[in-house]
Amino acid sequence: MNNLELEKAKTQQLNVVLAYLLWWFVGIFGMHRLYTKQKKWWIYIVLGLIGLITTVIFIGYIILIGLFILWIIDGFKLSSVVKDFNLDILEKFERDFK
Repeated sequence: MNNLELEKAKTQQLNVVLAYLLWWFVGIFGMHRLYTKQKKWWIYIVLGLIGLITTVIFIGYIILIGLFILWIIDGFKLSSVVKDFNLDILEKFERDFK
């Protein structure tokens, strides 16, 4: 195996600490999902905007509570998402260099 190629594969891996920092500080905007390359990361932004706009008629609070629950669920799943992504990177590396 080529050590340089292995180092390139390792640099493509995600950092779980950074993922949790993004989740905690800007997770309400979906940045942790963007970092972990999950699909539909933009749902956080859309639901957040709709929730903020509709707080005037009180429906927005329900949307924001739902968004908060989704944010909490993502916090519990985040370590496994990062782990799966990193394993996929290493498996791809092994396939390419066998």
